[in-house]
Amino acid sequence: MMESDFIPRGKCTGCYRPTNACLCEHITKLPTKTRFVILMHPKEFKYEKDGTGKITHASLPNSEILWDVSFTENKRGNELIADPKKHCVLMYPGAAKNVSKGEFLPEEIQGRELVVFLLDGTWACAKKMLKLSPNLQAIPRLMFTPTARSEFYIKHQPHEWCLSTIETTFQFLQALSACGLEEQLDWKPLLAPFYKLQEFQVACSQDPSRQHYRKGSYKKPEDRQVKRVERSRKLFF
Repeated sequence: MMESDFIPRGKCTGCYRPTNACLCEHITKLPTKTRFVILMHPKEFKYEKDGTGKITHASLPNSEILWDVSFTENKRGNELIADPKKHCVLMYPGAAKNVSKGEFLPEEIQGRELVVFLLDGTWACAKKMLKLSPNLQAIPRLMFTPTARSEFYIKHQPHEWCLSTIETTFQFLQALSACGLEEQLDWKPLLAPFYKLQEFQVACSQDPSRQHYRKGSYKKPEDRQVKRVERSRKLFF
């Protein structure tokens, strides 16, 4: 399914946030050679309030969101994979070429458009999506070496170097630029709505009139003790 199949009332159609928490004024549209296809688990698309996949999509004109559990029969996904003018890859850790180490260069795509599929959801959901999608298993994989730890302080990361979806995309774009697959642009504006999202959540937590928000301050990532159960919860956010 595509994102247009499910846009609830009271949500901004630009950033998909509640209208009273719209981030559109902080979003800069950044053109990319690479097409990013954000594959969201339905739970992530429908219910996650603080996910960054949607604002990533809103910031990148050359991107789209597909949401499903299995993408085996996903018409749009299969169209992209079968298109001879596109070079499709899955961004996923493990047995993958590391862009940061120069293991994937422009000549490999031979003039085709690079299409990067990015799984967006909890670690458990991401693993399930991949397991149920043989078409994604069959395409090449890319990864990168993180250059900075996550700044997503309103979320618990399961491992030290886990990144939010928007931080992942930001660092991946930097890696692509370094190896000549993207323009030499300043990609930092991509993170502006990410910071504003967190500022909004902190302000809500400190507002006594908002009873349904968590109360108290958010600890810095380095000051947290992540519970064992949380270590396996999230890969992308």
